[in-house]
Order: sequence, then structure tokens, then C-alpha cells
Amino acid sequence: MNRNPVFQIIGLSCLLAAVSLAIWYIPRSTYVALASKGKVLHEETSEFSKIRIRGDEEKRHMLFVSDGGVEQVQSTIDLNNPGDLQVAYTKTMFASLLLKRPQRRVLLIGLGGGGMVRFVETHLPDMSIEVVEIDPVVVRLADEFFETRESPRVKIHTEDAFEFMAREHKPFDAIYMDAFLRPSIDGDPEGKTARLKTVAFLEIMRDQLVDDGVVSCNLISYRKTTPGDIEALREVFPAVELFKVPGTGNLVVIGSKQAGSRSEEEWAQEGKFVEKELPVLPFREFVENRKP
Repeated sequence: MNRNPVFQIIGLSCLLAAVSLAIWYIPRSTYVALASKGKVLHEETSEFSKIRIRGDEEKRHMLFVSDGGVEQVQSTIDLNNPGDLQVAYTKTMFASLLLKRPQRRVLLIGLGGGGMVRFVETHLPDMSIEVVEIDPVVVRLADEFFETRESPRVKIHTEDAFEFMAREHKPFDAIYMDAFLRPSIDGDPEGKTARLKTVAFLEIMRDQLVDDGVVSCNLISYRKTTPGDIEALREVFPAVELFKVPGTGNLVVIGSKQAGSRSEEEWAQEGKFVEKELPVLPFREFVENRKP
């Protein structure tokens, strides 16, 4: 039986629409990871996280996998340019340089694949960095798959950051908190990672900074705990600045021991000045994305 061409066209259009919707409703994290993050090179479950390494000939990715199978990118490194930051929120964390310069001695809490470490080694030659990572599996995989390891300017401590910070250290110019991204953070049975959010810990951290030191924190904007984290930072630090990370769920919050205020014009001028000093980062964009 011959069909009316009009109905054939309508039927074909409906089929195409259905296929398009089916593709769109594939879980986005899984779809994007399979399409753009490369094949799985390694997978391992540690005491703290399920860790997956993906990659191709150009890039290498460390992802933390939730109990539901959702992948969250913690680190990405361009194998040909390992010193260039690939993840948006890690770039924005260095908005701290708008508030404190120079930074010669810094602490990073949370290693991942070590993108921030490699950036410091490449672009900030006057900066030395100590890293605290609670998960020995992360430290091992960062070395094996990302070539992130100790050097004359890099020291890696494999321990609980709460215990590390409880000891007295030579003051740091800045502390970078990259320990909030892990999917298992809210379900950690021992609460070790969650302890990093407490006011008591922030006070200890503040006391390990120089007089005009800063702390730069990566938070997840949609988490129910984030407003409390911001309030805790405001309780501990005289000045707190929020920077949006467009296109992501990240929010970088920077606390400073030094109180002060700038006009919008002064912020804009500072962004231009710092970007001229360090053109590999878009400091003017950081200023534009600042939440007054």
C-alpha cells in the first residue's frame, strides 16, 4: 500500500526528533566523559574515593566517581604542555594573586593529578609549594599517570590535612584548598574530609598564614553545605571575596587576613596590572566574574 508522502515526511521528522531527545537525555557526565575524555586507562577504589584515569595521546584526566557512577573531573593535564592549567576552577583559584603578591611559600590541600603543582613549577618560578593529600592512592596515581612528584620546589605530604595543620609550620603566603570537589565528601564515614570545613580548622589555617596571607577555596555552588562554608570563612577572615567560574558548578572563595575594600575601578585596574605580570591567566575576567 502506498503511503501519502506528507505522512512519510511527518513520520521521519518524528523519528529524528525522538533520536535527538534520546541522545540529549543520556546522562551528561557519562556522555561527555566517553565522548571527550578518552578511554579508561586505570580505575581504582581507595579508602576515600573511586578514582578513574582517562586519556588519549594529548590529555590525561583524573576523575572521581560517585556511588551513582557520575564522573567529576578533578585534574586534566595537557601532556605536551603540562604547566598550563586545563580546568577552569583551578585557574580561578589563582585569583588570590589579586589580593596577595608575591606568594613565595604556599600550601595546597588536595593533590589530584597535580595540575596546580605543574602550573606553579612552570609559571611561578619564585614560588615553592607544599602539598597535603590524605589519599596515598591519589599520590601514587599522580606520579604514575601525570608525572607529578616531589622536586626541589615541591614537597608532598601524604596525611590528613587536619593533623598536618595542627602542627606549627613556617607561615605560608597562601593556602589553596582543593579538597571540596570529591563526590564522596558528604558520605565519608569517618568525616575526615568534612572536618576541613569546620571553623576550628579555618582558624588554625588562618594562624599558619603571614599577616596579609590568603586562603583560596574551591566550593561547589549547588551543595547544601556551601552557604555554611562561606559563612564559616566570613567568621574567620576579615575580608572574603567570591569568584564565579562560568560554565561550571564551582565557586572560588578567597579569604584574606587583611581587611580592606576596593572600588570597582580599583578592582579593574588590579586585574589589568596582574594580567600584565602573568599573562597566562585571565585576571581581568576573574574581576568581571567577582560577586560584589
